[in-house]
Amino acid sequence: MQISVEPSGQACGARVRSVDLTRPLTDAQVARLRALWLEHQVLVFPDQPMSIGDLERFAQYMGPHGEDPYIQAMP
Repeated sequence: MQISVEPSGQACGARVRSVDLTRPLTDAQVARLRALWLEHQVLVFPDQPMSIGDLERFAQYMGPHGEDPYIQAMP
């Protein structure tokens, strides 16, 4: 299924649908989402019932974890 994108109509942002972030993504899906992120700067994925593990997996697709001097990491 092709990823559906709805630009916000504002300076940045888009709503992304037709992708299930609770499952591993293909290399093509990751490449498409990274390109959309670069294009729109902010992506919204509505109605994604993600667990912490799902969120961690998705975040790793976008890049490695970094150190934040202001926020303590979740266990």
